[in-house]
Amino acid sequence: MRDVVIIGGGLSGLSAARELQRLNIPYRLIEVKKRLGGSIVSESTDGFVLDGGAFSFHRDDDWSFLPELGLQNALVPVVDSHQRDLVAFSGGTEMLVNALAKDLNGTFIHRMAISSLGTLDGKFTLCLENGLMWDAAALIVAAPARHAERMFRTLAPELSFRLFNYGYDTITRVSVGYKKDDMPVPPIFPWDVAIPFYSWTDSPQRVPPGHVLLNLGVRMLPKAVKAEAIISEIHRQIKAQGKPVISRVDYWEDADPLPPHLPDFTEKTAALEGLLPPGVALAGSDYHGLSLAARVAAGQRAAQSIGAYLKS
Repeated sequence: MRDVVIIGGGLSGLSAARELQRLNIPYRLIEVKKRLGGSIVSESTDGFVLDGGAFSFHRDDDWSFLPELGLQNALVPVVDSHQRDLVAFSGGTEMLVNALAKDLNGTFIHRMAISSLGTLDGKFTLCLENGLMWDAAALIVAAPARHAERMFRTLAPELSFRLFNYGYDTITRVSVGYKKDDMPVPPIFPWDVAIPFYSWTDSPQRVPPGHVLLNLGVRMLPKAVKAEAIISEIHRQIKAQGKPVISRVDYWEDADPLPPHLPDFTEKTAALEGLLPPGVALAGSDYHGLSLAARVAAGQRAAQSIGAYLKS
């Protein structure tokens, strides 16, 4: 039997791989980056655990999948600018990526992009950027919409057309660590669309004793404003005293999709999935929501639908 090919090694792609493996369906996973996890990356330095991507999440999300990954005690409290009940991963959000990938035994291909998808002699085909062509029993596309649009131009032209103007916010993720006495808690920013959210924690799993970690979304692009200038402006606005102990600035071009915030998002996703040929599934935050739980569940559902397709 030909393998199922998963395009994208973020949360949804890894979740799909785990489910295919559970169903004893062989798979290959292609990821354009040299690492798995998409925009989720964590760093442990000098007692701080910094996230370069998503940092805090709603406590009441469906976390029922964590115990099977050995992460039942992985969440720690976070204080939020909007007074929401939030949590973060004690070892950084990359804990979840590593747990999903830990026992996978399929084939993984890194640093490779897909030029187009098609069909030939009753099988799916993938044209790789290096000029090779693969075939596949079925496809799970867990790539961002702005990349999937190009892939689907031949296989599903109407789907490609609908993904063409898919929008993303321009949010830079910033982490700044301070000695607790040097940063006002809670930090107060003047309301401004340039800082859509911020949260902080002094959890001993995330910061050294006597320190606090601030995580913000900032609408300043590092390619337009130097990272040092972004940190300096944040420092000025919160009227912190001492200098930051540690900082990190990251920008991911497709990490903050806009459509999931719209009221008709679910209906539009259903319409998109209705344009897919049998044997092809979509999964990911661009199509199924921004929460980690939604992305993991989307990968599982995609794999289950492909399993049903192969049986039929």
